[in-house]
Amino acid sequence: MNPKQKGVIIGAILGAVLGALGGYLFTRGLERARSEGAPQAARSVPPGEIVKLFMSIMGVLRGVAELGERLER
Repeated sequence: MNPKQKGVIIGAILGAVLGALGGYLFTRGLERARSEGAPQAARSVPPGEIVKLFMSIMGVLRGVAELGERLER
């Protein structure tokens, strides 16, 4: 297995683990809000929050790409 394949496999595993952790934390936050008496009505996520999350994710991916470039030099 070449280094590129190893990197993709490790990245996929880490992405799955981080995605599962994110889902767990999100649902835990929902459960906490419900237990504290917050309204039960389903509300959509505001578009501004989605944009902030997307920009944060892109920043992390950019950092990972830059790290790969620095290690190659």
